Amino acid sequence: MNEPANHSLHDEQVETARLWRTQLFSSHAWRRYLIFVLAAIATGVVAWYFRAAENWGHHWFEFLRGNVGWTEESDWRMPAWAGIALPMIVITLGMLVIMQLRDRCFPGTEGTGIPQAIAALKTPEGPQRSLMLSWRIACGKVLLLTLGLFSGMTIGREGPSVHVGACFMYLITKVTRFPAHLVRRGLILGGGGAGIAAAFNAPVAGTIFAFEEIGRSFEKNNAGTIIRTVVIACIVVIILLGLQGMALPDYLFYGQVDANAGSWNLLQWSSILFIGVVGGLLGGFFAQCVVKGTGLVGICMKINCWVTPLVIGGSLALLGWISGGDSYGSGYPQAEAILIEGTQYSWHYPLIKACASFFSLISGIPGGLFDPSLSVGAGLGQQFIPCIDTLFPGIDHKAIIMMFMVGYFTGVVQSPLTCAVIMVEMTGARYMTLPLMGVAVIAYECSRLICRTAIYEALADLFLGKLETRT
Repeated sequence: MNEPANHSLHDEQVETARLWRTQLFSSHAWRRYLIFVLAAIATGVVAWYFRAAENWGHHWFEFLRGNVGWTEESDWRMPAWAGIALPMIVITLGMLVIMQLRDRCFPGTEGTGIPQAIAALKTPEGPQRSLMLSWRIACGKVLLLTLGLFSGMTIGREGPSVHVGACFMYLITKVTRFPAHLVRRGLILGGGGAGIAAAFNAPVAGTIFAFEEIGRSFEKNNAGTIIRTVVIACIVVIILLGLQGMALPDYLFYGQVDANAGSWNLLQWSSILFIGVVGGLLGGFFAQCVVKGTGLVGICMKINCWVTPLVIGGSLALLGWISGGDSYGSGYPQAEAILIEGTQYSWHYPLIKACASFFSLISGIPGGLFDPSLSVGAGLGQQFIPCIDTLFPGIDHKAIIMMFMVGYFTGVVQSPLTCAVIMVEMTGARYMTLPLMGVAVIAYECSRLICRTAIYEALADLFLGKLETRT
């Protein structure tokens, strides 16, 4: 009677012993763990470098505009005429150089990088994946994003961080053997999530983004790998920032925001619906324009690969001249100034910044949309403050700005959980979690009325179509 039970117990003990032997006391297992850790560390280092490059590029462009000296000690500034002309020339020619290098030397590096990670997951293991995830593409992404940051493009750094992280984690499968489920999806998801997490010091949001947007499903057997990669990459960034003298571990991407929804009344809570609808519709419209515009630029590049970049770069230069330079760069300094310092920007700032982000994205140069979208959302929030004060009086202005940032951002990327959580992690405003999640959900539903396919998913499909014609 007890023989089957004893046999089952024996099999379980044998399996346990095998797992201990192969997972803990095996030299191959330890080699695999070491290579995995090194790839996660490399992802963190690249995310830190992108952050540093953004700061260096911002200072360089401010120097060109005549706002600062070459160094902090230098008193010499660019003359007024050069401060207007030089940035316009640099951003126009910079667009031409980056797009030519991308197409001639680094095909496969186009776009933010997140669509490429999604496209890689849609492609079975084989040679075609190497056209999306390789050392050449990782190096090209780093080089071209650096050029873009120093040229004043309206791009963020999170997309390339995702792409490079996915490259690193996938390439280690060529060095040693990993379980099939990790080769197929787990390592790519882990590298992508780590790229987001390390870029914004937002480990929870990075983990959620890997499931919600890149993988588009929760995969329990890959969860541990994703979390480990995210944690290691974030620790690396924190250590490197600490070596630079930044106060840690209290680093927040924007800074501490003390907004609190705990004392809101029913009328104030209803502001969530208004902000979610406005942000979602505007974000969805922007996303749809980017998808359509990207396809159009692809056609134009086939017609003339020299004039098209010059037109796009010239458009960015014109926006920079009209806005007095506010359209240049990622938008992080402006978003931080609006949210933390209450700096007042002109009514057209969010429109100008959205247009600059649009031209930068449709060009297909390496660069993300997180920072520009959050900056547009901050500008929208600031402009809607009088309206919100009239309709829903008593809400903290920083809370209004945060909700608009999440609403517009969610409308663009259609990843509501990531957008709400990342804002909490970037500001430390945990008492705003519920209203931010409410805004994100409403914005997501409204965005889908305009843009039925999420922007990253649509761009991934465009990339796969282009790849098929290339091969």
